[in-house]
Amino acid sequence: MKYLGIVKRQNGNLSMPDTFQEVATLHTYEAIQMGGDILLLSAPLDRERIKQIEKLANQSIEEHRKTLEGLAK
Repeated sequence: MKYLGIVKRQNGNLSMPDTFQEVATLHTYEAIQMGGDILLLSAPLDRERIKQIEKLANQSIEEHRKTLEGLAK
């Protein structure tokens, strides 16, 4: 995973950081909402990819939660 920077909403459009231009190879992306987060994904997006993304995100959240619980002890 690579952090690309902050996306700003300006006049109804999304303004992408310069780092996004360095890695973006497509002109079209699909947006999905997962919890309170919005993810931009390469198009086309099929059901299998969505399931895989949900699985990995949930796994990451659970691992992070366990880490925080361990630190709280």
